[in-house]
Amino acid sequence: MNAEQSAQIEMLYLQMFDGMMAYARSSLPEEALAEEAVQETFRIACQKAEALCNSPNPKGWLVKTLKFTIQNIKRSRESMRLLLAEYLAAQAQQAAFSEDKIRLEVLYGNIADQEEFQLLKEMAVEGKSHLEMARIRGISISACKKRVQRAKKFFREN
Repeated sequence: MNAEQSAQIEMLYLQMFDGMMAYARSSLPEEALAEEAVQETFRIACQKAEALCNSPNPKGWLVKTLKFTIQNIKRSRESMRLLLAEYLAAQAQQAAFSEDKIRLEVLYGNIADQEEFQLLKEMAVEGKSHLEMARIRGISISACKKRVQRAKKFFREN
Protein backbone atom coordinates (compact mmCIF):
# COMPACT_ATOMS: atom_id res chain seq x y z
CA MET A 1 0.00 0.00 0.00
CA ASN A 2 1.45 3.34 -1.01
CA ALA A 3 1.01 6.73 0.69
CA GLU A 4 -1.79 7.81 -1.65
CA GLN A 5 -3.77 4.63 -0.99
CA SER A 6 -3.17 4.98 2.73
CA ALA A 7 -4.49 8.55 2.68
CA GLN A 8 -7.56 7.50 0.70
CA ILE A 9 -8.33 4.64 3.10
CA GLU A 10 -7.88 6.97 6.07
CA MET A 11 -10.31 9.45 4.49
CA LEU A 12 -12.82 6.67 3.83
CA TYR A 13 -12.42 5.44 7.40
CA LEU A 14 -13.23 8.88 8.81
CA GLN A 15 -16.20 9.31 6.47
CA MET A 16 -17.65 5.82 6.71
CA PHE A 17 -16.91 4.48 10.20
CA ASP A 18 -20.07 5.71 11.97
CA GLY A 19 -22.39 4.55 9.20
CA MET A 20 -20.67 1.20 8.93
CA MET A 21 -20.93 0.73 12.71
CA ALA A 22 -24.65 1.52 12.58
CA TYR A 23 -25.13 -1.01 9.79
CA ALA A 24 -23.10 -3.66 11.61
CA ARG A 25 -24.94 -3.04 14.92
CA SER A 26 -28.27 -3.55 13.15
CA SER A 27 -27.08 -6.88 11.78
CA LEU A 28 -25.16 -8.30 14.75
CA PRO A 29 -26.39 -8.93 18.30
CA GLU A 30 -23.53 -7.20 20.14
CA GLU A 31 -21.61 -3.97 19.75
CA ALA A 32 -18.27 -5.76 20.18
CA LEU A 33 -19.10 -8.01 17.22
CA ALA A 34 -20.16 -5.00 15.16
CA GLU A 35 -16.87 -3.26 15.94
CA GLU A 36 -14.97 -6.42 15.05
CA ALA A 37 -16.80 -6.60 11.70
CA VAL A 38 -15.95 -2.99 10.82
CA GLN A 39 -12.32 -3.46 11.86
CA GLU A 40 -12.09 -6.62 9.78
CA THR A 41 -13.55 -4.73 6.81
CA PHE A 42 -10.86 -2.06 7.02
CA ARG A 43 -8.19 -4.72 7.50
CA ILE A 44 -9.34 -6.27 4.22
CA ALA A 45 -9.38 -2.80 2.65
CA CYS A 46 -5.75 -2.30 3.65
CA GLN A 47 -4.81 -5.69 2.21
CA LYS A 48 -6.64 -4.96 -1.03
CA ALA A 49 -5.85 -1.25 -1.20
CA GLU A 50 -5.38 -1.26 -4.96
CA ALA A 51 -8.77 -2.86 -5.61
CA LEU A 52 -10.47 -0.42 -3.24
CA CYS A 53 -8.76 2.70 -4.58
CA ASN A 54 -9.33 1.70 -8.23
CA SER A 55 -12.97 0.91 -7.63
CA PRO A 56 -15.45 3.26 -9.32
CA ASN A 57 -17.35 3.32 -5.99
CA PRO A 58 -14.96 2.88 -3.02
CA LYS A 59 -17.71 3.52 -0.46
CA GLY A 60 -19.87 0.82 -2.04
CA TRP A 61 -16.85 -1.50 -2.08
CA LEU A 62 -16.47 -1.02 1.68
CA VAL A 63 -20.17 -1.56 2.40
CA LYS A 64 -20.21 -4.71 0.29
CA THR A 65 -17.10 -5.99 2.06
CA LEU A 66 -18.74 -5.23 5.44
CA LYS A 67 -21.84 -7.15 4.34
CA PHE A 68 -19.73 -10.19 3.48
CA THR A 69 -17.76 -9.86 6.70
CA ILE A 70 -20.99 -9.82 8.73
CA GLN A 71 -22.22 -12.90 6.86
CA ASN A 72 -18.94 -14.68 7.62
CA ILE A 73 -19.19 -13.80 11.33
CA LYS A 74 -22.77 -15.06 11.50
CA ARG A 75 -21.89 -18.24 9.60
CA SER A 76 -18.89 -18.90 11.82
CA ARG A 77 -20.85 -18.35 15.05
CA GLU A 78 -23.69 -20.57 13.84
CA SER A 79 -21.21 -23.26 12.83
CA MET A 80 -19.63 -23.16 16.28
CA ARG A 81 -23.01 -23.21 17.98
CA LEU A 82 -24.08 -26.25 15.96
CA LEU A 83 -20.77 -28.00 16.54
CA LEU A 84 -21.00 -27.48 20.29
CA ALA A 85 -24.67 -28.49 20.34
CA GLU A 86 -23.85 -31.63 18.36
CA TYR A 87 -21.05 -32.51 20.74
CA LEU A 88 -23.19 -31.85 23.80
CA ALA A 89 -26.04 -33.92 22.37
CA ALA A 90 -23.69 -36.84 21.73
CA GLN A 91 -22.33 -36.58 25.26
CA ALA A 92 -25.85 -36.32 26.70
CA GLN A 93 -26.82 -39.58 25.03
CA GLN A 94 -23.94 -41.33 26.74
CA ALA A 95 -24.53 -39.81 30.17
CA ALA A 96 -27.38 -40.78 32.44
CA PHE A 97 -28.60 -37.76 34.35
CA SER A 98 -31.82 -36.50 35.93
CA GLU A 99 -34.39 -34.27 34.28
CA ASP A 100 -33.01 -31.29 36.22
CA LYS A 101 -30.92 -28.84 34.24
CA ILE A 102 -27.25 -29.36 34.95
CA ARG A 103 -24.61 -26.74 34.25
CA LEU A 104 -22.40 -27.57 31.29
CA GLU A 105 -19.31 -27.60 33.50
CA VAL A 106 -20.86 -30.24 35.78
CA LEU A 107 -22.29 -32.30 32.96
CA TYR A 108 -19.06 -32.31 30.98
CA GLY A 109 -16.59 -32.25 33.82
CA ASN A 110 -14.06 -34.39 31.96
CA ILE A 111 -13.58 -31.76 29.25
CA ALA A 112 -15.01 -28.59 30.82
CA ASP A 113 -11.58 -27.45 32.00
CA GLN A 114 -10.02 -27.77 28.56
CA GLU A 115 -9.27 -24.51 26.77
CA GLU A 116 -10.99 -25.79 23.60
CA PHE A 117 -14.29 -26.31 25.44
CA GLN A 118 -14.03 -22.92 27.15
CA LEU A 119 -13.41 -21.10 23.85
CA LEU A 120 -16.37 -22.68 22.10
CA LYS A 121 -18.61 -22.22 25.12
CA GLU A 122 -17.70 -18.54 25.38
CA MET A 123 -18.52 -17.97 21.71
CA ALA A 124 -21.54 -20.23 21.25
CA VAL A 125 -23.24 -20.02 24.65
CA GLU A 126 -22.08 -16.72 26.12
CA GLY A 127 -21.89 -14.91 22.75
CA LYS A 128 -18.47 -13.37 23.25
CA SER A 129 -16.59 -11.93 20.29
CA HIS A 130 -13.03 -12.78 19.25
CA LEU A 131 -12.00 -9.39 20.59
CA GLU A 132 -13.45 -10.04 24.05
CA MET A 133 -11.93 -13.51 24.28
CA ALA A 134 -8.55 -12.22 23.07
CA ARG A 135 -8.54 -9.49 25.71
CA ILE A 136 -9.38 -11.97 28.46
CA ARG A 137 -6.48 -14.17 27.41
CA GLY A 138 -4.08 -11.33 26.66
CA ILE A 139 -3.51 -12.44 23.07
CA SER A 140 -4.09 -10.94 19.64
CA ILE A 141 -7.38 -11.37 17.81
CA SER A 142 -5.60 -13.43 15.14
CA ALA A 143 -4.22 -15.78 17.79
CA CYS A 144 -7.69 -16.09 19.32
CA LYS A 145 -9.24 -16.90 15.93
CA LYS A 146 -6.61 -19.58 15.38
CA ARG A 147 -7.32 -21.11 18.81
CA VAL A 148 -11.04 -21.20 18.01
CA GLN A 149 -10.27 -22.86 14.69
CA ARG A 150 -8.17 -25.49 16.47
CA ALA A 151 -10.88 -26.01 19.09
CA LYS A 152 -13.45 -26.65 16.37
CA LYS A 153 -11.09 -29.13 14.74
CA PHE A 154 -10.48 -30.83 18.12
CA PHE A 155 -14.21 -31.35 18.68
CA ARG A 156 -14.83 -32.51 15.10
CA GLU A 157 -12.11 -35.13 15.46
CA ASN A 158 -13.33 -36.29 18.85
